Amino acid sequence: MGSLRLDEVQALLVGAVMHPAQLDADAAPPASALLRPSARGMTRASRLEVYREQFWIRHLASLTEDFSTLRWVVGERAFDELLRGYLQAYPPRGWNLQRLGADVPEFVASSAPWSADPLAGDAALLDWAFMEVFDAPDAPPLDLRVVAAAPPDAWPQARIAFLPALRRVVTGHAVHELRAAVKKGEECQRPLAAPTHAVVWRDAACFLHAVAVDPVAGELMRALLDGTRLGEACASVAAAHPAVDAETFDANVGQWFQQWTANGWVCAVDI
Repeated sequence: MGSLRLDEVQALLVGAVMHPAQLDADAAPPASALLRPSARGMTRASRLEVYREQFWIRHLASLTEDFSTLRWVVGERAFDELLRGYLQAYPPRGWNLQRLGADVPEFVASSAPWSADPLAGDAALLDWAFMEVFDAPDAPPLDLRVVAAAPPDAWPQARIAFLPALRRVVTGHAVHELRAAVKKGEECQRPLAAPTHAVVWRDAACFLHAVAVDPVAGELMRALLDGTRLGEACASVAAAHPAVDAETFDANVGQWFQQWTANGWVCAVDI
């Protein structure tokens, strides 16, 4: 093949390995010339085919395990087509299979025919949130002594830190319930549209959970996750919901924080 630069060799091999169909042994791709026939009788093309086949087997299997809800929503055959299209549009950029599906939600949202099904987009978002919290770092538990010692007038300036292994997911369907049923092998039906704010997290025992939260609580959590101080975040969210009187809103905030702390979602309070 003459003298090739390293990037040219890499491009040849990647093109052959990511070829979607079995390589033709009688019309070997140029990349096969980079290999030698094996001592056991395998041709250059057949040796290259081993790598191509393993690329697809391994990556499809990994994504299938990661996106169980999406798989149920689109169906077995269409899911295989979706994953093959995804791998060609977003080829792996690293060795870590945990990150392989990072762009699946974007691919589903922007690629026909999947983009025409809002439930498929919701399922992709939720499945990826589970992958993110599974792989996220640990954090020490909240030091309740800091909370107890804080003077009341310090709280408006407080910044609230949530677990690294926590994600807030806003969807048009209660896909967290669908995923739970799919994981249990239960008979499922496509859920009706129902705007849902869900929190996905990994607890101290490394179990994964998802639960729906009040939409207003979800908005407050979003502001706090963005680093907004507590007083400013509460004022902004309260202003967006003028129908809720101040006393009721303050009481709700207290209840939400109690639940967030009980669930282990809050890992630090900077006062």
